[in-house]
Formats: sequence, C-alpha cells, structure tokens
Amino acid sequence: MARTLAQVVEVTQVAEADVVAWVEQQWVLPGEEAGQWLFDESDVARVSLIQELRRDMDVNDDAMPVVLKLLDQVYGLRAALHEMQEAIQGLPDEQRQALQDRVQEVLRRHGQG
Repeated sequence: MARTLAQVVEVTQVAEADVVAWVEQQWVLPGEEAGQWLFDESDVARVSLIQELRRDMDVNDDAMPVVLKLLDQVYGLRAALHEMQEAIQGLPDEQRQALQDRVQEVLRRHGQG
C-alpha cells in the first residue's frame, strides 16, 4: 500500500522537513506519480530506521550514508543467503550434506563456527 508524504509523517511521527531532506539526499527513494511521492512499506520502514539511527544511536548526517549502505549490504546478503538455503534444500541428500560440511569448514576457519 503506497502512502503519501503526509501519511508517512503521520505514521512515523518524523517531521515532514526531515523526510523531504532524506528523499533529497537519496536516503529514501519513494516512487513518484502525478508529481507526488508515494512511499511503499520499505520506504516507511527506512524513514523510521533513519529516525531511530539519528535519535537512539546519534548517527550524524555525514555518517548516515555509510551506515545505510552497510545496512543495505547486510540485508542484501541475508536475502542472497535465504535464496541459497532454498536452493540447497532442493539438492539430493548426499550433495546437501557435502555442501553443509564445506560451509561448516569455512565458518570454522573464519571463527564463526
């Protein structure tokens, strides 16, 4: 469900000027229709996240693009891992076990397992 700027402000309790600034800085990328921004649920969540990072973690405007880029990378990696997990589940048992053993070996080598 797409929301207008006014609806995003109402839902998130973030000042309109802040949301506008974040869109202008391309921290939030709403769609546009008939000259009006339309925010999807991920845009609304990002507005809330930026507000939380600023308020709770004191992330300043200079650091925000770096933090957002890193978070985007983490979310992208999580999505890729989920797809890989689904693909692995479709493998025959022997191949799946060999792959799981290899993953455990890599994780141990990198101090994660």
